[in-house]
Amino acid sequence: MLTAATPRSPREPVDVVVIGAGVGGAITTMVLAEAGLRVVCLEQGGWIRPTDHPHASPDWEWQRLTRWNTAPNVRRLPADYPIDTDDERTLMWNAVGGSTIVYTATWPRFRPSDFRKGTEHGLAPDWPITYEDLAPYYDVIDQMVGVSGWLGDPAIPPRGPFTCRPLPPGPLGRVVARGFDRLGWHWWPMPCAILSEDFGGRPACNNCGNCQSGCWRGSLNDVSLTIWPRALAAGAELRTHARVERIETDDRGRATGVVYIDLMTGTRHFQAAEVVVVSCNGIGTPRLLLNSASGRFPNGLANSSDQVGRNLMHHVLAIVEIWVDEVLDSHKGIVSAALICEEFAETDIRRGFVNGLTIHIARLNGAGYQALGSHSGNVAPWGPEHHEWFRRHFGHGFCALVVGDDLPRPENRVTLSPDKKDDTGIPAPRIQYRVCENDRRLIRFGIERALDLAQALDAFDTEVNDFVLPGKGYTPPAWHLLGTCRMGASPDDSVVTKWHQSWDVPNLYIIDGSVLVTGGAVNPTSTISALALRAATHLRDRFAEARRATGPIDLDLPG
Repeated sequence: MLTAATPRSPREPVDVVVIGAGVGGAITTMVLAEAGLRVVCLEQGGWIRPTDHPHASPDWEWQRLTRWNTAPNVRRLPADYPIDTDDERTLMWNAVGGSTIVYTATWPRFRPSDFRKGTEHGLAPDWPITYEDLAPYYDVIDQMVGVSGWLGDPAIPPRGPFTCRPLPPGPLGRVVARGFDRLGWHWWPMPCAILSEDFGGRPACNNCGNCQSGCWRGSLNDVSLTIWPRALAAGAELRTHARVERIETDDRGRATGVVYIDLMTGTRHFQAAEVVVVSCNGIGTPRLLLNSASGRFPNGLANSSDQVGRNLMHHVLAIVEIWVDEVLDSHKGIVSAALICEEFAETDIRRGFVNGLTIHIARLNGAGYQALGSHSGNVAPWGPEHHEWFRRHFGHGFCALVVGDDLPRPENRVTLSPDKKDDTGIPAPRIQYRVCENDRRLIRFGIERALDLAQALDAFDTEVNDFVLPGKGYTPPAWHLLGTCRMGASPDDSVVTKWHQSWDVPNLYIIDGSVLVTGGAVNPTSTISALALRAATHLRDRFAEARRATGPIDLDLPG
């Protein structure tokens, strides 16, 4: 094992060092490199090659449960680090592209009300920016990565154009839309960062149904294929297998650079930089800041507010699987999602809780997954009854995924594990996450609405996976890692400004999902991407100030 006494080889100073090559790090590196700045990005994983994906293997579904698992505690690849928790199962991928390698590219936007929960009900703070501040960046990033969809959704504000038409809904979309119509509920084609037509040298989706094993063709927005080529062409340097151990500061409290470990050789290096950008996700970012404690910052870097690691949000989730007589071909086409229902997306206190939820209509993966219970654990019986069950259920089911807006709570947090470490000796992140009563009521309401949909479709079978129900035996899937270094209008209760600049360390920026103040009731990647573009553009335009800043920059400028 390496020790702190291991020699640290210096590297030539650069303008910016970016930590993490996922969405936030990729977009930031691209914007700054295209402006002519000297940018180095450090990523503890490597490149994923097309042949690494399991699509062509006959046991691809088994690989999804093992080496291609979304949870690092299950996968345990060399670039992974352990997660110390019994409360959830973390989705994370350490490689160039980050979790865009294994996500579903579901691409809805947050709603205007998501930015003003403090005004709405006071159980979460207002953001220091508005939907209108972010809308232009949503439009730009959508055109950059390619998003399929249909304009005119009455549930959200008017928006810029989609790259291409929605992906084929198939019989699943047509049947479920009929159920929503019977109930009189809103539905709309789900925006997805997956191409239905060729775009920018990338081919249209072939509907193979294996999105969560990544898309080796490039039809899905994996930033290793959509953003990183631009960043590298602009002169950015990307160092893979480089695990950052800590961020160093000087006696003025400014960041001077980072210490990282070359995982191929075990050598420690120091990379000096004028500005440090952390883009390690909602778990990795607080872990790094807490591990960068020093005499000047005894509680961790950028943590005078005691908010680093707190307010962890995952979304409160439930999965209701529904089987109907009609053939749905639910093993064909993109996994998630054909349709989105936003009928219940806003707070209505008559329901007995605050915040809202959406219902995503998703498919059930392949034959092996469906026989093993797919998303709900409804395992096909073994023995003589297996074939009868399979003939009745296969191709006839779908998933109603209930996505609820969980409250940010300070006791849901990331700290450093007192006993677990990664293989280089860095403490593992310790995660504590519990669902509060408000969120339990929210998800129970959502489950009831999904069962209403099943009844409207005359379903012959349903199965509920309530991840928050005590005694159910499931560990909640932490697909979304949000809120642990949130932005705000005051250093008293937030970690960064509305421009993602640390209140405490003026040349330190955090550009990833950890800055989100609230989580919305939809997948967050489009919002994280828009925020990254906005923050990186501001840093680019004011870099001369940022490199010598002694405090927050341009707080009064329009968002």
